[in-house]
Amino acid sequence: MSTATSATVAQRLREFREQRRFTQTELGARAGIAAASVSHFETGQRLPSLESLMKLADALEVSVDALLGRVASDSAAQVDPIFLRASRADAQTLGVVRRVTAALLDEAEKR
Repeated sequence: MSTATSATVAQRLREFREQRRFTQTELGARAGIAAASVSHFETGQRLPSLESLMKLADALEVSVDALLGRVASDSAAQVDPIFLRASRADAQTLGVVRRVTAALLDEAEKR
């Protein structure tokens, strides 16, 4: 990862954590990562591995792209966490979510 990317990850990680009012300890616990590691990631002393990035994204309910700065903070914040969770569901659960969502949207259009 380039220096610019590592600075972006550090900044975005801190932004998302603070938006959710998590301490580094709380985020670490949610992600299964030591609080000291979260601190190192946020200060740019260390780069998170791909596995750690995925755990942090899941804990913050954002995409890895959002943490990497590949999507705007605004658009990342606008994605409802339920849709991020659904996107990681197994095929059967995803099918149920699609059918329920379609039914709800059809009902809303009738009103």
